[in-house]
Amino acid sequence: MQNTTYHKLKNTSVRDLYWLLFSEGPLSESYNISPYTLFPQQILEEWKQNSKDYFLELDKNPNSLILFVNRKKNKRLGFYAEALLSYFFQTFNSIELLLQNFQIIDQKKTVGEVDFIILYKEQVIHLECAVKYYLLKDSTHPEQASNWVGPRMKDNLELKLEKLIQHQLPLGSIDEVHEKLNRSVDQSYLFLKGVFFTEEELPANEISKGKNNQFIRQSSLIKLAISPIEILTRPNWLSATAPSEFNERSEFMQLNKAIKNPELVLFEDHKARFVVPDNWGKE
Repeated sequence: MQNTTYHKLKNTSVRDLYWLLFSEGPLSESYNISPYTLFPQQILEEWKQNSKDYFLELDKNPNSLILFVNRKKNKRLGFYAEALLSYFFQTFNSIELLLQNFQIIDQKKTVGEVDFIILYKEQVIHLECAVKYYLLKDSTHPEQASNWVGPRMKDNLELKLEKLIQHQLPLGSIDEVHEKLNRSVDQSYLFLKGVFFTEEELPANEISKGKNNQFIRQSSLIKLAISPIEILTRPNWLSATAPSEFNERSEFMQLNKAIKNPELVLFEDHKARFVVPDNWGKE
């Protein structure tokens, strides 16, 4: 992330929050998620410009953020990202957090949950959030969302977007939300961040912006002129994929033992790549 403010931040949680808000999302704007759209870049640019002092001050005194995101023992990436956003929406003075994790109950059963509803510039905005790291399984059909899969191939982009568009995003317009807020939601947006990975370079297409990271099969590591530094464990997948001078590593590591599952690895060129078993995606 080429940003002066970002590279001044020393604390990992503060950097993670900055990365989550302002890193470029992986999904192409040309991909059709109608009747919804991705969260507007214009709003993010406004927040970026107006939050410089906020982030520099938070970096000087990050304890409140650290305590906030560590309240839950569950270290799933999605929970961590939600906690970061919740802290920002509650402490950045241009935003008012109206609802978070609002459950929709029907006949004593939870049928859905709204991630966030915020008030910004007199607009009531509903956000459904996702942080995804998908690898392109079949390079011959990069335009098919089902070919972009999670590292362990338990989910894919098509299924995720279908759930968001058909189930989660419509929750912003239901009566229960209107009654809780005593006003209507003006817009519902998909807030999607993360990184897409391809084995070979890929030009921009309907899904990918063409700025993907790389995944590499373990036996091909010997062909790389760069060395691995660290295996990144969840939830440490956010700002670690865009190192700053404060979290650069210099010690090398070996990946000689055969891996059973894909691992996200930071390399000495400061890029994060997935290292996958040789048979990954070929079964």
